[in-house]
Amino acid sequence: MKSLIRTLAVGVIAASCYVGQAYADTVISPLDKSVPRTHAHNDYEHEYPLFDALHNGFISVESDIWLYGTDLRVAHDPVSNPTTLPTIEDLYLTPLQDLASQVNNGGIYADGTPLLLLVDIKSEDVSTYERLHNVLTTYAVNNPGLFTTYTKNASGGYDTQKGAVNVIISGNRPRDYMLSQDLRYAAYDGRADDIGKGIAPEFIPLISGNWNTFFNGDLAWDGIGTIPDDTKAALDDIVAQVHGENKILRFWNLPQDAPSVWGPLYDANVDLINTDNLAGLSTYIQSRQTQAVPEPSLSIALLGVLGTSLLLKHRRQSQSLIDPQS
Repeated sequence: MKSLIRTLAVGVIAASCYVGQAYADTVISPLDKSVPRTHAHNDYEHEYPLFDALHNGFISVESDIWLYGTDLRVAHDPVSNPTTLPTIEDLYLTPLQDLASQVNNGGIYADGTPLLLLVDIKSEDVSTYERLHNVLTTYAVNNPGLFTTYTKNASGGYDTQKGAVNVIISGNRPRDYMLSQDLRYAAYDGRADDIGKGIAPEFIPLISGNWNTFFNGDLAWDGIGTIPDDTKAALDDIVAQVHGENKILRFWNLPQDAPSVWGPLYDANVDLINTDNLAGLSTYIQSRQTQAVPEPSLSIALLGVLGTSLLLKHRRQSQSLIDPQS
């Protein structure tokens, strides 16, 4: 596995015009066992995109994309010369294809855990998504089982086939276009106003939101010290609503990217904790896992393999082992 990662890392850097001896001299291997609740915000801004996250066991990574001609370039902001930017194929799709083939267990990690790839569209929604869908289609045809697929059935719902990578579209999301598709290789990232609308988790498996959208006014918290009781109660209520719809939850723009906030999110069973501090969050969650009965599997692993309803059932069973009176 280490030789594979070394080869992939060098290939990514060469293809992306990020040339550096550090890649050739550094072996960056995924952890054998992934770490639950972990989401790498703006993953491409780290020294080794994707590989730093995998090295820390992350189950979810985020990539922003812009459409330049037919190229999907990875960056937070537009640039005058897009050829200086790597493509999503270079940084993510080809390495993930190769990793999935290498482990050959239905996931990306040696323990079989798939990866959530959150693709944040920064350019125009429909044209960018159309191009992304075409790119994903090419990979999917050549690598069956690489992506989770959603096929519209006769009843108007979706039949889901699990994959090693769960792609979810964020940012500028072409909702109507995606709803019109008979076959998708990506799901839709929901928002606060999608809660309680009865939308199928096969279309919206994830609710993401700006922390300040949910917690403002009397519920505002700067992330320092103990979370206020009213804020904690509101957080617990949001988690219960989202989980009640068999969906998973993520907040961005957290008040602090530190244990003072990670702890309350972990305690509340927030499924993905947003961070720029990969090593810090990974270490923190692993330390928390040693203090209680570990989750039977990871959020995204169970999402891909069993569906969200069984994920949440397993989580409740795990909690009952920790607290038999609950």
